[in-house]
Amino acid sequence: MSRPNILFLLIDCLRADAVLGQDRGAHTPTLDRLVRSGVACTQAIASASSTTPCVASLLTGTYSFVHGLRSIFGLKLNPDIPSLVESFREHGYYTAAEVSGPLFPETNLDRGFNTYNFREGAAYLSTPWGTDFRQRLQNEEFRPPWFLFLHLWELHHRRHILPAFRGRRFGRNRYERALSSLDAELARFLAVLPDNTLVVIHGDHGEHVVKTDFQYRLYRLIRDLAGRKTFKREGHEMDVSEDLVRVPLVFSVLGDGRDGQNEQNGQDEIDAQASLSLPTGKRISQLTRQIDALPTALDLVGIPVPSQIHAQSLKPAILDDSQLGLEAYVEAFLRIRSDQRDQRVGWRTSEWKYVYAPHNPHLPAELYHLSDDPSEQRNLVSRHPEVAQLLQRRIEDLQHGPLAATPGLIMTEAEKAEVEKRLTELGYM
Repeated sequence: MSRPNILFLLIDCLRADAVLGQDRGAHTPTLDRLVRSGVACTQAIASASSTTPCVASLLTGTYSFVHGLRSIFGLKLNPDIPSLVESFREHGYYTAAEVSGPLFPETNLDRGFNTYNFREGAAYLSTPWGTDFRQRLQNEEFRPPWFLFLHLWELHHRRHILPAFRGRRFGRNRYERALSSLDAELARFLAVLPDNTLVVIHGDHGEHVVKTDFQYRLYRLIRDLAGRKTFKREGHEMDVSEDLVRVPLVFSVLGDGRDGQNEQNGQDEIDAQASLSLPTGKRISQLTRQIDALPTALDLVGIPVPSQIHAQSLKPAILDDSQLGLEAYVEAFLRIRSDQRDQRVGWRTSEWKYVYAPHNPHLPAELYHLSDDPSEQRNLVSRHPEVAQLLQRRIEDLQHGPLAATPGLIMTEAEKAEVEKRLTELGYM
């Protein structure tokens, strides 16, 4: 048997607690089934709080100061940084991407893909595009084994909710109802995929969400009266709070795992030429990182993981419960056009989060002890300056490490004009 197909399912704005939390309001039987039949990383940390830098880190296994994409406008992937997608292609995979939102081909994120299909934001799984895409998969448009990077836009503002899911039993707010609606479409989509497909479920970043409809209407009224400069309570790209950087990361295998009947087999050696087997219903609570997702997929199907990256494979934790001791670098820009004064840089451990603004001395540094203060309400910089200094040194050591920082590649004026037009249509500008 050949290597398994791989579906990398990236759901834009998907929060960790929406899939793995205890207080979930969405109705998600499809996602729940995949979690039960696979391995879920409950403390996965995104590298940034906006889509394009996150996806660049995901596809390269490097952080933004190396790959060069630090915003969703004006910059392109560093041409000297390999894409991990190229490793799949070099080992016989047909590589395809179906993307939307700000993942424009002008960013050079199409590197390594045999096909990179960009679609407009309104093309959802429930629209004719989704019907056509399922048909293409049933017709075996992609030569197996294939690696499919599928980016879905249903949760992004303005949230796509089918009429049948607009009632409160499908969620307390539009975000939860959009997830319930998407989950039903995912069931139809996954049904056409072949057995022995490795499915990786992930979010590029999380989302600030106003919890109830009443609170949201009040918030929108205040915003309408006071103007757009009023504090933004819904969305992302604002900071590196836990709502924005904690994302789900789930590995599951279709086949017996569709109905959750796989026997746990975590100690078995993965044979790339046989059916892929993963533990069933396993949760990994140690810190993991967004950049580790693709190296893990490479490792699980028997492809060597490149060494000159920030990322590493999570396979030892998945199969052998190894403690990896990982810590995460995080970053955010508050504006589309990447004003350095708005940059936030942070370091996340299993216990602490430290954040500072390297180009704006007027923004105070922040330090939170997450186990005691998960909502990040008590800034402890003044009480624990030694912790803040230690974590800032780790940031600086990484930035001055063996992977050199790059200024990023600038788009041409024609590319900028085209991207600006698309971002305006998406509501970013």
